[in-house]
Amino acid sequence: MLEIVLPDGTEKEYPEDASALDVARDISERLAQDVVAAEVNDTVVDAMRPLKEVAGAERPIPLNLITRQNRGPRAAELDNEALGVLRHSCAHVMARAVMRLYPGVGLAFGPTRGHGYYYDFDLKTPISEEDFPKIEAEMKKIIKEAEPFERFSLPRDEAVKFCDDLNQELKVEHIQGGLADHGDLSFYRQGEFVDLCRGPHIPNAGKIKAFKLLSVAGSYWKGDASNKPLQRLYGTAWFDKKDQNQFLEQLEEAKKRDHRVLGKKLGLFTISEEVGQGLCLWQPKGATVRAILEDFIKRELLNRGYQPVYSPHIGRVELYETSGH
Repeated sequence: MLEIVLPDGTEKEYPEDASALDVARDISERLAQDVVAAEVNDTVVDAMRPLKEVAGAERPIPLNLITRQNRGPRAAELDNEALGVLRHSCAHVMARAVMRLYPGVGLAFGPTRGHGYYYDFDLKTPISEEDFPKIEAEMKKIIKEAEPFERFSLPRDEAVKFCDDLNQELKVEHIQGGLADHGDLSFYRQGEFVDLCRGPHIPNAGKIKAFKLLSVAGSYWKGDASNKPLQRLYGTAWFDKKDQNQFLEQLEEAKKRDHRVLGKKLGLFTISEEVGQGLCLWQPKGATVRAILEDFIKRELLNRGYQPVYSPHIGRVELYETSGH
């Protein structure tokens, strides 16, 4: 039997192949429905994985069930972990939808980021925001299917062949390069979609209750401008519509207060590609505001005991070489 201990000190025994989801189901069916992932030995793992695979030798196994709404002193931390797992899984759902709509697409990476996630694609057909409705519609179909995320592992050489058979050149390159020294590599399958991934993931896609694609941008394979150009789709995902709507409202308000938009709208400054991004050309109104702020800062510095100094804006090449520039 497998011994586990919960955060409140409760100890239980389960069959050797038990998962965190089995533990949750034993406690209550409601808890099993709410479980997103599990924390074992301070590591977040799939709720579906057998605990003996992730626990090591320690017994009883310290187990924390991560739900969409956690309690206790670490509630905020675990809530963020839950959202991270949800968004990572939604990135897979988005990639699966893109593969259905754009056969032959190459897959790069799809991590979480801030309040959302993104996925980089090697596409022959450019995607624009006008394509978002059909991609979102396909994602809704996948979520409704509620197929489980199934984890499996392959030895490195078999993983290379597996990805090569799927015509996923970027995955093959990544395994042969960045993962050259790794042992078995993990994959996640959801229906016809398979991706090289460390996880963890939610039990099934049906737990995604709210999502939205936000933007599309250009990127490069592994962030290197000398590599293949890719397309990056950004999105967000939440456990309920209310939280998502609140986030989207905040996003819209932030856009209204974007200094790049306000600067142009109020006639404060312009930015020219010929000069360079982020290098402001101050117009009279903006120059006046800038002068007032500079005067204020100078007065405050003097009042607080600071003394002004000036240094050259340019210097010898050796100076920049010494400084590492």
